[in-house]
Amino acid sequence: MDYKKFLLEFIFNGLIATSLSYFFIYQDWSKSFVFGWGFGLLMAVFYTFILPRFKKK
Repeated sequence: MDYKKFLLEFIFNGLIATSLSYFFIYQDWSKSFVFGWGFGLLMAVFYTFILPRFKKK
């Protein structure tokens, strides 16, 4: 397993989603952090574990 890629995807997607959700959706940092890091976790799982299975075929 490539945990370094997972961690980088999590941080990168989480920071982008947190900042964009703050400015465009919530204007509240606590809600933005919950949304952003949840989205970052979801996308990190998708990019690290699910998408490579489809690329191999």
